[in-house]
Amino acid sequence: MKKRHSLLPPSLNGLRVFEAAARHLSFTLAADELNVTQSAVSRQIRQLEEQLGFSLFIRHHRSLELSQQGKEVALLLTRQYSELNQTIRQLKAKETGTLRVQVAMSFAVRWLIPRLHSFKSLNPDVNIILSSSMGHSNELLQLEEDDCDIAIYNVPEVTKSSNMLTFFRKEYLAPVYSELLTKTERPISVDELITNYPRLHPTPDQCDWREWLARNNRSEQVNKDGLTFNTLDMALTSCFAGQGVTITDLMLVVHEIQQGYLKLPNLATIVTNSTWQYYYQTVSKGDTVTRFIDWMVQEERKDMAALTHMADLHGWKIID
Repeated sequence: MKKRHSLLPPSLNGLRVFEAAARHLSFTLAADELNVTQSAVSRQIRQLEEQLGFSLFIRHHRSLELSQQGKEVALLLTRQYSELNQTIRQLKAKETGTLRVQVAMSFAVRWLIPRLHSFKSLNPDVNIILSSSMGHSNELLQLEEDDCDIAIYNVPEVTKSSNMLTFFRKEYLAPVYSELLTKTERPISVDELITNYPRLHPTPDQCDWREWLARNNRSEQVNKDGLTFNTLDMALTSCFAGQGVTITDLMLVVHEIQQGYLKLPNLATIVTNSTWQYYYQTVSKGDTVTRFIDWMVQEERKDMAALTHMADLHGWKIID
């Protein structure tokens, strides 16, 4: 019988070692990843090069560089290992019914967790493992490395070249307050609210306040006084306690506004954030992931309809 794959090395372990070394361009880092010694990695690469008949690396005094042949082999291996890992992940998820979701903390606390029961009631077979990151982040996850099926980001608007991300929704910014702060049911004007009451800043750079004030031609009213937090959730908690007025993405607090726990100033302007927006990233669009995304989109549409209705009712203006 004719032997298939006759040009492959006798042991495929060398290819796995090479793939790790090629990604890191370091035998030491590859050894750390594979939990072996640096000398073992170096030996495996040497043996692989002898078996293949060409050099995979150009070795400099303090660095490594892939040869042209090494680049082509590394590109193929990384793609194939990624596809194999993805297939195994899908099969395991289907077998266990597990969906691993990574999400920004404020989005998790204010939007996702309060309504997860809705998804579970529709999908009782799915076991969700939820993890979070703190605050805003523009660092994209390596989903395969982080053992995650879907990640939801609140990041600056990405370029068209970032095809790994899918747009989810914009932010809808406006100042909000609690009656514990004003101690009156009387409608409060925008000027009165942002002039007479402490500011709560949900980000250290105060970008949300700056965005809203600039879009309302009030850039001169930027005020660094008050309390500054590094997550929106902390700023909203302070706001609920009546400690000041904060700026927030209203789509995270639609229920709280409907129930009267939070209020907008009279004739408020709601601006769509031109910088920070929501995107999601998936390893694959398996059945469970697709169901979760479809559910998120439907829930977002409900919230958008509710916000639009309240805006019409109270005379709030939504501007792009």
